[in-house]
Amino acid sequence: MSAQQKVGQGTLSQRIEKTKTRQKSYVMDLRVQSPASMGYLGVDGLDSAPAIVRLARVKGLDVIAITDFYSGDFIDRMVAAAKSSPLTVIPGVSVRCRVKTCSDVIISCLFPESITSAGIAEFLRELNVPRDARGNPNYVITPTIDELLLALSTRNGIAIPSRLDKTPHRMSIIPDLVEQYGFRAFDLAYGDSSAYFKKRWPKMKFQLFTFSDANALAQIGSRNAKVKMPTPGFEGLKELLAGESA
Repeated sequence: MSAQQKVGQGTLSQRIEKTKTRQKSYVMDLRVQSPASMGYLGVDGLDSAPAIVRLARVKGLDVIAITDFYSGDFIDRMVAAAKSSPLTVIPGVSVRCRVKTCSDVIISCLFPESITSAGIAEFLRELNVPRDARGNPNYVITPTIDELLLALSTRNGIAIPSRLDKTPHRMSIIPDLVEQYGFRAFDLAYGDSSAYFKKRWPKMKFQLFTFSDANALAQIGSRNAKVKMPTPGFEGLKELLAGESA
């Protein structure tokens, strides 16, 4: 090996080591609903946005994602409420789509912090979601999952399938999502469902989370994930998930 190659290798090793040492542990709950969702249990007389921020910090959360069904109406309020807090708020929205015969496939769509409530509304318009579907978990989008993922990718977003282990019918779609669409991150209903992934794809690496799906203040952070990322925001999360699909 030449002296120049040794220097290059040493420089690369140093960069990798620095990247490792820069990573910190963050606690996150990436499935939190707000008053924009149907059936949300708020507290009368309490402003929900600052209350969500305070409770998230009390529960030790560093990152939350607001993922109401078909609505980004609460995103701007949450970002404003967290502005003077160390809590990172990732904009998101939940959609229900069809894969083969299953019309019960829930996808958490997450976006960079620059996306506003108006940006979420534009994304939903592209998916032809009617305004009266806002907050409704039972509405199923008409575009295919391919069209959904394309619309998401044009906005630099990421998708995490949620609770597909909750019923056998939902679970039957997981192989398609893994093998056809390349998903390596899932939000599970049951922690022990991770054994299914290990048994079926023993050589694949997955990020398997169990988020709260909170629709009440008391539920926020009740289930969360502690991960190592270079930053607590969207880019750190995207880098984390990209590492699993490499």
